[in-house]
Amino acid sequence: MSGTTIAIVGVGAIGGSVAGALSDLDHHELVLCVRSSFDRLVVEHPGGTSRVAAPVLTDPATALPVNWVLVATKAHQTRDALPWLRQLTGRGTRWAFLQNGVDHLERAEVLCRAGLRPAGIVPVVVNLPAARPTPGRVLQSLDGALTSPDDEHGRDFAELFEGARIRVRPHEDFVTIAWRKLIMNASLGGVCAFLSRENGAAAEGPLRGLVLDLMLEASEVARAEGAQIDSADCAQILDGVLGVAGDHWSSIAVDRREGRPMEWEARNAVVGRRGRVHGIATPWNDAVTALLRAVDLQREAGDC
Repeated sequence: MSGTTIAIVGVGAIGGSVAGALSDLDHHELVLCVRSSFDRLVVEHPGGTSRVAAPVLTDPATALPVNWVLVATKAHQTRDALPWLRQLTGRGTRWAFLQNGVDHLERAEVLCRAGLRPAGIVPVVVNLPAARPTPGRVLQSLDGALTSPDDEHGRDFAELFEGARIRVRPHEDFVTIAWRKLIMNASLGGVCAFLSRENGAAAEGPLRGLVLDLMLEASEVARAEGAQIDSADCAQILDGVLGVAGDHWSSIAVDRREGRPMEWEARNAVVGRRGRVHGIATPWNDAVTALLRAVDLQREAGDC
């Protein structure tokens, strides 16, 4: 799929990592859409350094339609992408949402209500440890992987990355993959965000028990949604994450530490919303949602 034009909206840790991998292929035309400008995007990764030579736009009015728009903002910033999508979406343009959560299509629907009609929408699960210390600089600790649905648009999205160091796997059971990621985001991510600590802070004692309670609760909702996740596997899943990423700060914990709005809506509140649809009580996730919402409200009021 050579000569493809791709706009990346939101060039933080994930958007920047993806831009670096696509740029290395040297046959796509990239456009970087950001709020804060920078001279050049530099991505440091296990294989070396990628320097992305692509236009950096800060004004949506200067953008032109492209083949693909990769929305890599935080989930709660999706509506902020609307001015960009108005300009970038033309006949045949497809959108891919590289975001946390299981409700990518619901977020896309909100944008479509504004009159936009993309040719296809691809939800994408991201497993890509990276950080953005400053605008235009990304530190990627692992090559990582992306997962898309195994359908026409998901396979075409994967084809964009053919030969790239970031692997993209279309999966026939995308629901399970998305919920498996969400269970960790809601539990370990939620607890560590409230603590403003790295993953390993919840490895032992009562905090480990709290994380497991959150996982078990979310896994029940996941099964009701059609995901193939056994509650008996929760401890093994947690240990696996802590074993390879115990010193990693999840993005929501970084946002808490840096005093930015947090992604609790797409991580914890969605568990409660989907649980209520199925008549499943979610007191643990509801509690974490309430606590993180309160932190955000205090931050907005200038109290923390």
